Amino acid sequence: MRARKRILAAGIALFFTLSACRRQRAQAPPPPAPPPAVNNVFVLLPEPEGSAGRIVVTNTAGARELSQPYQAVRVERADTAPGAPFTLDPDAVRRLFGPALDALPAPEVQFVLYFDEGADQLNAAAQAQLPAIFRAIQERHSTAVTVIGHTDTTGDRDSNYQLGLRRAQRVAAYLRQRGLEEASLFVDSHGEADLLVKTPRGQAEQRNRRVEVIVR
Repeated sequence: MRARKRILAAGIALFFTLSACRRQRAQAPPPPAPPPAVNNVFVLLPEPEGSAGRIVVTNTAGARELSQPYQAVRVERADTAPGAPFTLDPDAVRRLFGPALDALPAPEVQFVLYFDEGADQLNAAAQAQLPAIFRAIQERHSTAVTVIGHTDTTGDRDSNYQLGLRRAQRVAAYLRQRGLEEASLFVDSHGEADLLVKTPRGQAEQRNRRVEVIVR
C-alpha cells in the first residue's frame, strides 16, 4: 500500500511537471521591438567657391540624391527609406554640426603663376604672388603642397614635359628656401597634356604656360 502511494505520488508529480511544460511551450514569445529611430540628418555642403557636388544617401530601404547646396535628408532607421530632401539654412547647419564643421581642415587654396613663352624663369607677375603662396602655407600649417607645371603646344611633347617640370621646380625651390620641408612638397609636370585653353598644335597661349600651386 505504501509503495502504491509512492508510485501515485510520483505519477501526480510527473503529471504536473508535464502540464507545466505544455503551458510554457504554449506561450508565444513577445514580438521583437522595432529598432529605435535615430533621425540621422545628412547635408550637402557647398564647395568653397559656392558650387555643389552630389551625394547619394542609401540604406537597405531606398536612396535619395542630394545635388544642391545645403540640401538635406533625414534617415530614421536602416529599414526605412531616406525621407524627402529639404533645405537647411547655413545658421541651422551651424547649430546642428558646429563641432564637426570646426574640426574640418581649411579648404585647399589654388594659385596660378604664368610664364613667358619658352621660359622657366618666373616673370615679375609670378614673383609677386610667391609671398601669398607661402603665407597660405603658414596659415594652414600645410604639410601637403602640390606644384604642377604646364606648357602650351609649341615645341614637342617630350620637351614640353621637361619645360613644365623646370617651371614647377623653380616654384618649389622658392618654397624650400622659405623653409617648407621636402616631405611636404609634391612636384610634377603635365607638359601640354592639360591645357587650360584648347589650341591647335604649335599655337602659343600664355594661359597654358603656367604652374599651379595647390595648398592643402
